[in-house]
Amino acid sequence: MTFSAIIHAMTFGGQDTTPLPEALAALRECGFESVMLMSIPGRPALTADSIPDACLLDLVASDLDVVRGICDDAGMGVVAVYGSGIDPAGEGALQESTDNLRRVCEVARGLGCHHVGHGGGRAPSPGLAVEAKLPLVQRLARIVDTAAEEFDEMLFAVDAHYHGVVESVADCERYLGELASDRAGILLNTGHMTTCGQPGWQVIERHPARVPVIGWKDHRPDPEGRRPFLSVELGSGETDLGRYVEAARGQDVDRVHVINVEHVPMERKRTALHYSLQHVRRLWERAE
Repeated sequence: MTFSAIIHAMTFGGQDTTPLPEALAALRECGFESVMLMSIPGRPALTADSIPDACLLDLVASDLDVVRGICDDAGMGVVAVYGSGIDPAGEGALQESTDNLRRVCEVARGLGCHHVGHGGGRAPSPGLAVEAKLPLVQRLARIVDTAAEEFDEMLFAVDAHYHGVVESVADCERYLGELASDRAGILLNTGHMTTCGQPGWQVIERHPARVPVIGWKDHRPDPEGRRPFLSVELGSGETDLGRYVEAARGQDVDRVHVINVEHVPMERKRTALHYSLQHVRRLWERAE
């Protein structure tokens, strides 16, 4: 099984100061051979003449030939692209979100991958029943279905996320029911499922082909109460990663697996990512 990193793992607490070549080299040293890149509107663009001091980029505005060359030089394949700027909060935002998702698909196509992770917007508050945010779920499905009609090689995965429009197991299943495209589904984020008190492995068990991305994270509460959760080294938090391994192992589906560790300071980031990768690999091998 191949476990990739998401480029977001090379940031900390909103600080993004590592250029893409250095970030990829660090991930390679940790043992990763592939990465999910992110495209965020308004972030710096990367071109032959400008390598920003950041790894979270606006890939839509970047020179993809240069991006691809940097990845090749680092020995890192691009398995997926995650796109921000998808927000179903109002009908006025529908066209903008659809256009943003189309652009992310063009980036994925240009980088030679066909898995597109994407945000799903923010709910009015966390923990809402799906019925209370159903119009948002339905608009999100419309956005993704529209893009899926035009990019028939892409697999779409909305990030199931604390305080998100898609947050719970019930949200995931209702969203899947609202979609017309069977190539659209869930980025099952194990850490956020923990924070939300959700048995997220059930989505993998019940809808294997509709979970094209699993985001391997480990969460625990913030003892200082400054955040709703801490994303920590895999195996050191409260996420029952073994249940997710049991659910996913043996499924013959087109899926990518990406690891993230958010709330570890940069001076300890490489160690945490290395041990996170080793931990989930051991869990997978133990289950075989």
